[in-house]
Amino acid sequence: MKKILVPVDFSKKSEEALKVAAKIAKKINGEIYVLHLLDIPSGEVDFIDGNQIPQGPMAMMLFNTTHEKFDEFLDKDYLDNIPVYEKVMTDSPVEGIADFANQNNIDFIVMGSHGTSGLEEFFVGSNTEKVVRSSKIPVLVIKKPADEFKVEKVVIAGKFAGLHINEFKKIMAFLEMFKPEIYLLRVNTISNFKSTKELDEIFNNFLKKVSEYKNLKPVIYDDYTVQEGIFNFADKINADLIALSTRGRQGIMHFLSDSIAENVVNAAKQNILTIKLDK
Repeated sequence: MKKILVPVDFSKKSEEALKVAAKIAKKINGEIYVLHLLDIPSGEVDFIDGNQIPQGPMAMMLFNTTHEKFDEFLDKDYLDNIPVYEKVMTDSPVEGIADFANQNNIDFIVMGSHGTSGLEEFFVGSNTEKVVRSSKIPVLVIKKPADEFKVEKVVIAGKFAGLHINEFKKIMAFLEMFKPEIYLLRVNTISNFKSTKELDEIFNNFLKKVSEYKNLKPVIYDDYTVQEGIFNFADKINADLIALSTRGRQGIMHFLSDSIAENVVNAAKQNILTIKLDK
């Protein structure tokens, strides 16, 4: 994993994401692509021969202003000796981020967040939820200040029955660079209760499928709801990161409703790593 995409809106939170991306890039000898999306009304922008030179007064003004912002935004000591490439596109955040990631073979995305109060500016509400749900590559959502970034203890939350192995391996490929303690968390609730014997069998079957990974720690945690169980267990072990799988429009963490899933991502104190399950 070498190519890191950081979508930015020039806010403090997107700068926190950039700082984290820089830390990771130095660790893996990677490169950073910094992307800003301009949502220009239809008819206000055109291009000459498809060469991405904007035409029209509004488009040209916004492109020039954005590149001036990049000059200041990227003038940071922590980016020294890291290849950084800036890009301005006219597209919606969701489609623009996905298209850019696909066209440039990006390995993972780092995004800033407001923590418990939702995501910053153009990442507000449904836009971020759509990026997280739709991304076929890992998305790291930064909740904590960059100075506190570490990945020493990770909770991977799921059912582990029918979990897609390819997505699990993508999560593990991201985590491999940090060598953390990894806890596989299954929250056992009254509404979706299984006996210890049943859950032990589920975990044993799953671990056989991912036997190349050593020292995974299966955990069964009883709580009133899945969301509370994830948060309570993450707090209990002082987790640095919570990893979740998504099913696109069907919601984050395929065994959760959309509303609970959004709360896990938006309300968690820990940084969040997500990846979309293949169909």
